[in-house]
Amino acid sequence: YGAHLACGQTDMKRLIAYTSISHMGFILLGIFAWNELALQGAVMTMLAHGISSAALFMIAGALQERLHTRDMRRMGGLWAEVPRLSVVALFFSIAALGMPGLGNFIGEFLVLLGAYQASVPLTALAALGLIAAPIYSLILIQKTFHEEPREQHTVWDFGRREMTTMGFMIVAMVWMGVYPQTFLDLSAPVIDNLDHIFGFRN
Repeated sequence: YGAHLACGQTDMKRLIAYTSISHMGFILLGIFAWNELALQGAVMTMLAHGISSAALFMIAGALQERLHTRDMRRMGGLWAEVPRLSVVALFFSIAALGMPGLGNFIGEFLVLLGAYQASVPLTALAALGLIAAPIYSLILIQKTFHEEPREQHTVWDFGRREMTTMGFMIVAMVWMGVYPQTFLDLSAPVIDNLDHIFGFRN
């Protein structure tokens, strides 16, 4: 439902906010499934979403500062004007939709694997969110960066400070996607402790 609402937004920050609701649904599904795979996926989704969503909100704030609007209908044509900002926005949009090799994919994949053991219908329903994710990501990129500009703006690109900040977040997303075991090993003792206290579903 959150992904469906995101597809109908014209306000950039609202679109990102509804995508966050969509991702929180995966976390809720992982907790509902209550097995080791699903809980590991919920933890990974929280970590990865915390990075990708924060980066997208920072990008939305940067564009609002430059354009004095969050309305994507008043944007367009920014790819040539702010190439560094545009590439960073594309990366985190791809990360948010769960591209393999990045952190969000690992989290969502583990949640779906664990949830499948608990409820096949709910897993299939949650997978519909994966179908909607590319749609709202494409809407964001197309309307903001690729369509014909509707208004004339004076826009400046990301500088060294912004690119350094985004660079750290990009490295974190790639690390989570390529070496997820680093994070799974950290969360495993806590999840094992939950098993000892409450017990997992078989």
